[in-house]
Amino acid sequence: MIAELQKLVSIESVARPGEEGLPYGAGPAAALTYVLSLCESFGFRIKNADGLYGYAEIGSGDELIGILCHLDVVPAGEGWDYPPYEGTLIGDRLYGRGVIDDKGPAIACIYAMKDLLDSGCLLNKRIRIIFGQTEENGEWTDMAAYKQCEELPAYGFTPDGDFPAIYGEKGIMLVTVSMDKEVSGILSIRGGSAPNMVPDSCVAEAGGKTFETIGKSSHGCAPWMGDNAITKMMERLCMEGLDVPFARMYMDKIGDCLHGEKMNCAFEDGDSGKLSMNAGMIKDLDEKLTLYLDIRYPVTFQSDEIMVIIEEEFAPYEVEVRLIHQQNPVYMDKNGPIMRRLLQAYRAVTGDLSAPLVIGGGTYARAMNNIIAFGPNIPGHPNTEHEKNEYILIEDLQTIREVYKRALEALAFSQNSTN
Repeated sequence: MIAELQKLVSIESVARPGEEGLPYGAGPAAALTYVLSLCESFGFRIKNADGLYGYAEIGSGDELIGILCHLDVVPAGEGWDYPPYEGTLIGDRLYGRGVIDDKGPAIACIYAMKDLLDSGCLLNKRIRIIFGQTEENGEWTDMAAYKQCEELPAYGFTPDGDFPAIYGEKGIMLVTVSMDKEVSGILSIRGGSAPNMVPDSCVAEAGGKTFETIGKSSHGCAPWMGDNAITKMMERLCMEGLDVPFARMYMDKIGDCLHGEKMNCAFEDGDSGKLSMNAGMIKDLDEKLTLYLDIRYPVTFQSDEIMVIIEEEFAPYEVEVRLIHQQNPVYMDKNGPIMRRLLQAYRAVTGDLSAPLVIGGGTYARAMNNIIAFGPNIPGHPNTEHEKNEYILIEDLQTIREVYKRALEALAFSQNSTN
Protein backbone atom coordinates (compact mmCIF):
# COMPACT_ATOMS: atom_id res chain seq x y z
CA MET A 1 0.00 0.00 0.00
CA ILE A 2 2.80 2.42 0.85
CA ALA A 3 4.59 1.76 -2.45
CA GLU A 4 1.39 2.35 -4.41
CA LEU A 5 0.80 5.63 -2.59
CA GLN A 6 4.36 6.71 -3.36
CA LYS A 7 3.75 6.05 -7.06
CA LEU A 8 0.53 8.06 -6.99
CA VAL A 9 2.15 10.96 -5.11
CA SER A 10 4.91 11.06 -7.75
CA ILE A 11 2.29 12.26 -10.25
CA GLU A 12 1.95 16.05 -10.04
CA SER A 13 -1.83 16.24 -10.39
CA VAL A 14 -2.63 19.93 -10.01
CA ALA A 15 -5.72 20.52 -12.17
CA ARG A 16 -4.94 22.57 -15.28
CA PRO A 17 -8.07 22.34 -17.43
CA GLY A 18 -7.38 21.95 -21.13
CA GLU A 19 -3.67 21.22 -20.78
CA GLU A 20 -2.56 18.89 -23.61
CA GLY A 21 -6.18 18.68 -24.74
CA LEU A 22 -7.19 16.82 -21.57
CA PRO A 23 -10.18 17.80 -19.40
CA TYR A 24 -8.10 18.69 -16.35
CA GLY A 25 -4.55 18.44 -17.66
CA ALA A 26 -1.88 15.77 -17.97
CA GLY A 27 -1.28 15.22 -14.25
CA PRO A 28 -4.85 14.44 -13.19
CA ALA A 29 -5.27 12.23 -16.28
CA ALA A 30 -2.17 10.24 -15.35
CA ALA A 31 -3.33 9.90 -11.73
CA LEU A 32 -6.74 8.63 -12.84
CA THR A 33 -5.20 6.12 -15.24
CA TYR A 34 -2.90 4.90 -12.49
CA VAL A 35 -5.54 4.28 -9.81
CA LEU A 36 -7.93 2.62 -12.26
CA SER A 37 -5.15 0.29 -13.41
CA LEU A 38 -4.42 -0.55 -9.77
CA CYS A 39 -8.09 -1.24 -9.07
CA GLU A 40 -8.38 -3.43 -12.16
CA SER A 41 -5.38 -5.46 -11.02
CA PHE A 42 -7.26 -6.16 -7.79
CA GLY A 43 -10.27 -7.49 -9.69
CA PHE A 44 -12.48 -4.38 -9.53
CA ARG A 45 -14.70 -3.37 -12.43
CA ILE A 46 -13.52 0.00 -13.75
CA LYS A 47 -14.61 2.87 -15.98
CA ASN A 48 -12.70 5.87 -17.30
CA ALA A 49 -15.15 8.44 -18.68
CA ASP A 50 -12.73 10.03 -21.15
CA GLY A 51 -10.78 11.59 -18.31
CA LEU A 52 -13.77 13.49 -16.89
CA TYR A 53 -14.09 11.10 -13.96
CA GLY A 54 -13.53 7.45 -13.23
CA TYR A 55 -14.73 4.76 -10.88
CA ALA A 56 -14.03 1.23 -9.70
CA GLU A 57 -16.63 -1.15 -8.30
CA ILE A 58 -17.00 -4.43 -6.43
CA GLY A 59 -20.00 -6.46 -5.29
CA SER A 60 -23.44 -6.97 -6.79
CA GLY A 61 -27.01 -5.98 -6.08
CA ASP A 62 -29.36 -3.09 -6.62
CA GLU A 63 -28.09 -0.75 -3.91
CA LEU A 64 -24.97 1.32 -4.56
CA ILE A 65 -22.61 2.57 -1.84
CA GLY A 66 -20.35 5.44 -2.89
CA ILE A 67 -16.86 6.51 -1.85
CA LEU A 68 -16.02 9.93 -3.29
CA CYS A 69 -12.29 10.71 -3.54
CA HIS A 70 -10.26 13.29 -5.41
CA LEU A 71 -6.90 12.82 -7.10
CA ASP A 72 -6.08 16.48 -7.75
CA VAL A 73 -3.86 18.39 -5.33
CA VAL A 74 -3.11 22.00 -4.49
CA PRO A 75 0.20 23.39 -5.80
CA ALA A 76 3.21 22.36 -3.76
CA GLY A 77 4.61 25.85 -3.30
CA GLU A 78 8.17 26.46 -2.13
CA GLY A 79 10.33 25.59 0.85
CA TRP A 80 9.87 21.82 1.16
CA ASP A 81 12.52 19.82 2.99
CA TYR A 82 11.71 16.81 0.79
CA PRO A 83 10.61 16.66 -2.86
CA PRO A 84 6.83 17.16 -2.88
CA TYR A 85 6.26 14.71 -5.73
CA GLU A 86 8.32 11.70 -4.71
CA GLY A 87 6.66 10.24 -1.63
CA THR A 88 9.69 10.27 0.66
CA LEU A 89 9.58 7.85 3.60
CA ILE A 90 11.48 9.17 6.63
CA GLY A 91 11.04 7.06 9.74
CA ASP A 92 7.32 6.69 10.39
CA ARG A 93 6.32 9.57 8.09
CA LEU A 94 5.54 9.59 4.38
CA TYR A 95 6.05 13.05 2.87
CA GLY A 96 4.50 14.37 -0.32
CA ARG A 97 1.78 16.58 -1.73
CA GLY A 98 -1.53 14.75 -1.40
CA VAL A 99 -0.55 12.06 1.10
CA ILE A 100 -3.28 13.30 3.45
CA ASP A 101 -5.39 15.29 0.96
CA ASP A 102 -6.58 13.11 -0.72
CA LYS A 103 -4.35 10.50 -2.33
CA GLY A 104 -3.48 8.66 0.88
CA PRO A 105 -7.14 8.22 1.87
CA ALA A 106 -8.01 7.17 -1.71
CA ILE A 107 -5.36 4.44 -1.63
CA ALA A 108 -6.52 3.37 1.85
CA CYS A 109 -10.09 3.04 0.55
CA ILE A 110 -8.93 1.02 -2.47
CA TYR A 111 -7.12 -1.38 -0.15
CA ALA A 112 -10.11 -1.54 2.20
CA MET A 113 -12.23 -2.62 -0.78
CA LYS A 114 -9.55 -5.16 -1.73
CA ASP A 115 -9.60 -6.52 1.83
CA LEU A 116 -13.35 -7.08 1.54
CA LEU A 117 -12.98 -8.75 -1.84
CA ASP A 118 -10.13 -10.97 -0.65
CA SER A 119 -12.12 -12.07 2.42
CA GLY A 120 -14.47 -14.01 0.15
CA CYS A 121 -17.61 -12.49 1.64
CA LEU A 122 -20.57 -12.23 -0.71
CA LEU A 123 -21.53 -8.60 -1.18
CA ASN A 124 -25.20 -8.12 -2.02
CA LYS A 125 -24.59 -4.41 -2.49
CA ARG A 126 -22.21 -2.67 -4.85
CA ILE A 127 -19.39 -0.50 -3.54
CA ARG A 128 -18.14 2.10 -6.00
CA ILE A 129 -15.14 4.36 -5.43
CA ILE A 130 -15.52 7.48 -7.58
CA PHE A 131 -12.44 9.49 -8.51
CA GLY A 132 -12.74 13.24 -9.08
CA GLN A 133 -10.07 15.66 -10.25
CA THR A 134 -11.31 19.22 -9.64
CA GLU A 135 -12.07 19.24 -5.92
CA GLU A 136 -9.32 21.66 -4.99
CA ASN A 137 -10.11 24.39 -7.52
CA GLY A 138 -13.78 24.39 -6.52
CA GLU A 139 -15.12 23.82 -10.03
CA TRP A 140 -16.31 20.24 -9.46
CA THR A 141 -17.02 19.72 -13.15
CA ASP A 142 -16.02 16.10 -12.55
CA MET A 143 -18.90 15.51 -10.15
CA ALA A 144 -21.30 17.39 -12.44
CA ALA A 145 -20.31 15.12 -15.34
CA TYR A 146 -20.68 12.02 -13.18
CA LYS A 147 -24.13 13.00 -11.95
CA GLN A 148 -25.28 13.68 -15.49
CA CYS A 149 -24.21 10.28 -16.81
CA GLU A 150 -24.08 7.75 -13.98
CA GLU A 151 -26.07 6.08 -11.23
CA LEU A 152 -25.95 8.00 -7.96
CA PRO A 153 -25.00 6.22 -4.74
CA ALA A 154 -27.79 5.68 -2.24
CA TYR A 155 -25.36 6.78 0.48
CA GLY A 156 -21.69 6.67 1.34
CA PHE A 157 -18.76 8.78 2.45
CA THR A 158 -15.85 10.91 1.28
CA PRO A 159 -12.48 10.40 3.03
CA ASP A 160 -11.58 14.08 2.86
CA GLY A 161 -12.48 15.54 6.25
CA ASP A 162 -11.99 14.61 9.88
CA PHE A 163 -12.77 11.74 12.20
CA PRO A 164 -14.93 10.81 13.92
CA ALA A 165 -17.26 12.17 11.15
CA ILE A 166 -18.61 15.44 9.76
CA TYR A 167 -22.28 16.36 9.99
CA GLY A 168 -21.94 19.91 8.70
CA GLU A 169 -19.75 21.98 6.39
CA LYS A 170 -19.67 25.75 6.29
CA GLY A 171 -20.66 27.61 3.15
CA ILE A 172 -17.84 28.70 0.86
CA MET A 173 -17.46 31.93 -1.11
CA LEU A 174 -14.62 32.95 -3.41
CA VAL A 175 -14.63 36.74 -3.75
CA THR A 176 -12.23 38.88 -5.78
CA VAL A 177 -11.38 42.53 -5.12
CA SER A 178 -9.75 44.25 -8.11
CA MET A 179 -8.19 47.71 -8.45
CA ASP A 180 -6.48 49.38 -11.41
CA LYS A 181 -2.72 49.15 -10.94
CA GLU A 182 -2.21 52.83 -11.62
CA VAL A 183 -4.58 53.61 -8.74
CA SER A 184 -3.24 50.91 -6.39
CA GLY A 185 0.25 52.35 -5.95
CA ILE A 186 1.72 48.89 -6.60
CA LEU A 187 3.66 48.32 -9.80
CA SER A 188 3.66 44.51 -9.55
CA ILE A 189 2.72 41.90 -6.98
CA ARG A 190 2.34 38.16 -6.67
CA GLY A 191 1.51 36.16 -3.58
CA GLY A 192 0.04 32.75 -2.83
CA SER A 193 -0.54 29.80 -5.16
CA ALA A 194 -4.23 29.03 -4.56
CA PRO A 195 -7.11 30.92 -2.91
CA ASN A 196 -7.79 28.08 -0.47
CA MET A 197 -4.26 28.15 0.95
CA VAL A 198 -2.74 30.62 3.38
CA PRO A 199 0.01 32.25 1.27
CA ASP A 200 3.56 31.60 2.42
CA SER A 201 5.28 34.17 0.21
CA CYS A 202 4.58 37.52 -1.45
CA VAL A 203 6.75 39.72 -3.67
CA ALA A 204 5.78 43.29 -4.60
CA GLU A 205 7.28 46.29 -6.36
CA ALA A 206 6.23 49.74 -5.16
CA GLY A 207 7.88 53.14 -4.78
CA GLY A 208 10.86 52.04 -6.82
CA LYS A 209 11.67 49.21 -4.41
CA THR A 210 11.10 45.45 -4.35
CA PHE A 211 9.75 43.86 -1.18
CA GLU A 212 9.40 40.22 -0.13
CA THR A 213 7.54 38.71 2.81
CA ILE A 214 7.53 35.11 4.03
CA GLY A 215 4.68 33.42 5.89
CA LYS A 216 3.52 29.89 6.66
CA SER A 217 1.04 27.95 4.58
CA SER A 218 -2.00 26.09 5.88
CA HIS A 219 -5.47 25.23 4.62
CA GLY A 220 -7.50 28.33 3.87
CA CYS A 221 -10.42 27.08 5.96
CA ALA A 222 -8.23 27.47 9.07
CA PRO A 223 -6.19 30.63 8.43
CA TRP A 224 -5.18 30.83 12.10
CA MET A 225 -2.99 27.77 11.49
CA GLY A 226 -0.80 29.73 9.06
CA ASP A 227 0.95 33.08 8.75
CA ASN A 228 -0.35 35.18 5.86
CA ALA A 229 2.44 36.62 3.68
CA ILE A 230 0.01 38.92 1.84
CA THR A 231 -1.09 40.54 5.09
CA LYS A 232 2.55 40.95 6.08
CA MET A 233 3.23 42.60 2.72
CA MET A 234 0.38 45.08 3.13
CA GLU A 235 1.62 45.93 6.64
CA ARG A 236 5.13 46.39 5.27
CA LEU A 237 4.05 48.72 2.46
CA CYS A 238 2.07 50.87 4.88
CA MET A 239 4.98 51.02 7.33
CA GLU A 240 7.30 52.18 4.52
CA GLY A 241 5.22 55.34 4.25
CA LEU A 242 4.56 54.82 0.54
CA ASP A 243 1.48 56.11 -1.25
CA VAL A 244 -0.18 52.70 -1.70
CA PRO A 245 -4.00 53.01 -1.65
CA PHE A 246 -4.53 49.27 -2.08
CA ALA A 247 -2.45 48.45 1.00
CA ARG A 248 -4.30 51.05 3.07
CA MET A 249 -7.65 49.62 1.96
CA TYR A 250 -6.46 46.11 2.80
CA MET A 251 -5.44 47.10 6.31
CA ASP A 252 -8.68 49.05 6.81
CA LYS A 253 -10.99 46.23 5.72
CA ILE A 254 -9.07 42.99 6.25
CA GLY A 255 -5.83 43.49 8.15
CA ASP A 256 -4.77 40.67 10.41
CA CYS A 257 -8.37 39.79 11.34
CA LEU A 258 -9.39 36.27 10.36
CA HIS A 259 -13.15 36.39 10.89
CA GLY A 260 -14.33 39.44 8.95
CA GLU A 261 -14.29 41.76 11.97
CA LYS A 262 -13.16 44.81 10.00
CA MET A 263 -15.75 44.13 7.32
CA ASN A 264 -18.70 43.87 9.73
CA CYS A 265 -19.40 40.26 8.78
CA ALA A 266 -17.97 38.40 11.77
CA PHE A 267 -20.92 36.02 11.90
CA GLU A 268 -21.07 32.86 13.98
CA ASP A 269 -23.51 30.24 15.21
CA GLY A 270 -23.55 27.55 17.84
CA ASP A 271 -22.97 24.56 15.56
CA SER A 272 -20.36 25.79 13.11
CA GLY A 273 -18.63 28.64 14.94
CA LYS A 274 -17.19 31.76 13.34
CA LEU A 275 -16.94 32.89 9.75
CA SER A 276 -13.35 32.70 8.49
CA MET A 277 -11.72 34.87 5.83
CA ASN A 278 -8.44 34.04 4.10
CA ALA A 279 -6.69 36.40 1.69
CA GLY A 280 -5.28 33.47 -0.23
CA MET A 281 -3.84 34.93 -3.41
CA ILE A 282 -2.96 38.26 -5.02
CA LYS A 283 -1.66 38.97 -8.51
CA ASP A 284 -1.46 41.67 -11.14
CA LEU A 285 -2.78 40.94 -14.62
CA ASP A 286 -4.02 43.12 -17.49
CA GLU A 287 -3.31 46.34 -15.61
CA LYS A 288 -5.38 45.22 -12.63
CA LEU A 289 -4.39 44.05 -9.18
CA THR A 290 -6.68 41.28 -7.90
CA LEU A 291 -7.01 39.89 -4.39
CA TYR A 292 -8.73 36.53 -3.80
CA LEU A 293 -10.72 36.06 -0.58
CA ASP A 294 -11.68 32.55 0.53
CA ILE A 295 -14.61 32.92 2.94
CA ARG A 296 -16.14 30.07 4.99
CA TYR A 297 -19.43 31.09 6.58
CA PRO A 298 -21.61 29.45 9.28
CA VAL A 299 -24.30 26.98 8.23
CA THR A 300 -27.20 29.19 9.37
CA PHE A 301 -26.24 32.15 7.14
CA GLN A 302 -26.67 32.87 3.43
CA SER A 303 -24.01 33.94 0.94
CA ASP A 304 -26.15 36.72 -0.55
CA GLU A 305 -26.49 38.54 2.78
CA ILE A 306 -22.72 38.34 3.29
CA MET A 307 -22.02 39.55 -0.24
CA VAL A 308 -24.22 42.62 0.25
CA ILE A 309 -22.17 43.61 3.29
CA ILE A 310 -18.85 43.05 1.50
CA GLU A 311 -19.95 45.20 -1.43
CA GLU A 312 -21.06 47.96 0.94
CA GLU A 313 -17.77 47.87 2.84
CA PHE A 314 -15.69 48.22 -0.33
CA ALA A 315 -17.99 50.81 -1.96
CA PRO A 316 -15.90 53.85 -0.86
CA TYR A 317 -12.85 52.46 -2.69
CA GLU A 318 -12.07 52.36 -6.40
CA VAL A 319 -12.45 48.59 -6.69
CA GLU A 320 -14.54 45.96 -8.44
CA VAL A 321 -15.90 43.24 -6.15
CA ARG A 322 -17.05 39.93 -7.66
CA LEU A 323 -18.44 36.67 -6.31
CA ILE A 324 -16.60 34.07 -8.41
CA HIS A 325 -18.36 31.03 -7.01
CA GLN A 326 -20.05 29.82 -3.86
CA GLN A 327 -21.09 26.52 -2.33
CA ASN A 328 -24.01 26.28 0.06
CA PRO A 329 -23.48 24.85 3.55
CA VAL A 330 -24.11 21.17 4.24
CA TYR A 331 -26.02 20.10 7.33
CA MET A 332 -27.24 16.58 8.08
CA ASP A 333 -28.64 14.48 10.90
CA LYS A 334 -25.78 13.61 13.23
CA ASN A 335 -27.91 10.84 14.74
CA GLY A 336 -28.97 9.27 11.43
CA PRO A 337 -28.44 5.58 10.54
CA ILE A 338 -25.54 6.09 8.14
CA MET A 339 -23.73 8.31 10.63
CA ARG A 340 -24.28 5.71 13.37
CA ARG A 341 -22.67 2.95 11.32
CA LEU A 342 -19.67 5.07 10.41
CA LEU A 343 -19.15 6.15 14.01
CA GLN A 344 -19.38 2.54 15.20
CA ALA A 345 -16.68 1.50 12.73
CA TYR A 346 -14.36 4.33 13.74
CA ARG A 347 -14.89 3.79 17.47
CA ALA A 348 -14.35 0.03 17.22
CA VAL A 349 -10.89 0.58 15.72
CA THR A 350 -9.71 3.62 17.69
CA GLY A 351 -11.66 3.61 20.95
CA ASP A 352 -12.24 7.33 20.46
CA LEU A 353 -15.78 8.34 21.48
CA SER A 354 -15.58 11.93 20.20
CA ALA A 355 -18.75 13.50 18.80
CA PRO A 356 -19.16 14.33 15.08
CA LEU A 357 -18.09 17.78 13.92
CA VAL A 358 -18.85 20.76 11.71
CA ILE A 359 -15.89 21.93 9.60
CA GLY A 360 -14.93 24.90 7.47
CA GLY A 361 -13.55 22.71 4.69
CA GLY A 362 -15.53 21.87 1.59
CA THR A 363 -15.75 18.24 0.48
CA TYR A 364 -17.56 16.14 -2.10
CA ALA A 365 -20.21 15.54 0.57
CA ARG A 366 -21.81 18.62 -1.01
CA ALA A 367 -21.88 16.96 -4.43
CA MET A 368 -24.38 14.16 -3.74
CA ASN A 369 -27.06 13.35 -1.21
CA ASN A 370 -26.37 11.16 1.83
CA ILE A 371 -22.58 11.43 1.56
CA ILE A 372 -20.72 12.04 4.83
CA ALA A 373 -17.17 13.37 5.15
CA PHE A 374 -15.47 10.63 7.16
CA GLY A 375 -11.78 10.96 8.04
CA PRO A 376 -8.90 10.78 7.39
CA ASN A 377 -7.69 13.28 10.01
CA ILE A 378 -7.56 11.68 13.45
CA PRO A 379 -8.23 13.94 16.46
CA GLY A 380 -5.03 15.02 18.17
CA HIS A 381 -2.80 13.92 15.29
CA PRO A 382 -0.92 16.40 13.06
CA ASN A 383 -2.86 17.67 10.05
CA THR A 384 -0.57 19.04 7.36
CA GLU A 385 -2.89 19.30 4.35
CA HIS A 386 -2.11 22.25 2.06
CA GLU A 387 1.14 22.86 3.95
CA LYS A 388 4.72 22.42 2.82
CA ASN A 389 6.14 19.10 4.06
CA GLU A 390 2.67 17.52 4.01
CA TYR A 391 2.95 14.07 5.57
CA ILE A 392 0.98 11.15 6.92
CA LEU A 393 2.04 8.77 9.68
CA ILE A 394 2.33 5.20 8.40
CA GLU A 395 0.45 4.01 11.48
CA ASP A 396 -2.40 6.40 10.66
CA LEU A 397 -2.52 5.13 7.07
CA GLN A 398 -2.93 1.58 8.36
CA THR A 399 -5.54 2.72 10.88
CA ILE A 400 -7.72 4.47 8.33
CA ARG A 401 -7.53 1.44 6.03
CA GLU A 402 -9.00 -0.67 8.83
CA VAL A 403 -11.61 1.97 9.71
CA TYR A 404 -12.75 2.19 6.08
CA LYS A 405 -12.89 -1.59 5.77
CA ARG A 406 -15.13 -1.85 8.84
CA ALA A 407 -17.25 1.06 7.65
CA LEU A 408 -17.82 -0.62 4.30
CA GLU A 409 -18.71 -3.86 6.06
CA ALA A 410 -21.22 -2.00 8.23
CA LEU A 411 -22.81 -0.30 5.23
CA ALA A 412 -22.70 -3.29 2.88
CA PHE A 413 -24.18 -5.85 5.25
CA SER A 414 -26.98 -3.71 6.68
CA GLN A 415 -30.47 -4.59 5.44
CA ASN A 416 -31.00 -1.22 3.80
CA SER A 417 -29.92 2.40 4.01
CA THR A 418 -32.47 3.40 6.65
CA ASN A 419 -31.97 0.69 9.27
